Amino acid sequence: MRLLLSTFLVLLLTGASFMAGQVRLSAFDIRDVGSDFQVSWTTEMEDDLRQFELMRRSPNSNDQFVRVHTALAHGVGQEYDFVDTQVFKSSSDKLDYRLDAVYANGVREAVRTESVNYTSTAVRRTWGSLKAMFQ
Repeated sequence: MRLLLSTFLVLLLTGASFMAGQVRLSAFDIRDVGSDFQVSWTTEMEDDLRQFELMRRSPNSNDQFVRVHTALAHGVGQEYDFVDTQVFKSSSDKLDYRLDAVYANGVREAVRTESVNYTSTAVRRTWGSLKAMFQ
């Protein structure tokens, strides 16, 4: 009986060290700002959170997610914000942004993934020029 109890306690303590906290978002938004993208999010829960890591996947990254920003946890209800100025936009590309939570014990969890389609900057300028000609 004693051996069973100590085995249970060891398993319980070992399992507890691998458990992650919990993150819940109240908002996640990606906006096209000129030639950049602004990614912002707000949390309603950040249990045992160390940091967020914002990842981006594009055709230029061989369709692999690459970390573009790290934000230390700064509290529930506070807005996190990042302007991605390193996006090379070519016509009809799609970007995926993934927000990962990294907990105090090192466990990583994907919290949200969103895709963005855009028209290249050159095409937008051309369209804007055409509209201006007919005004």
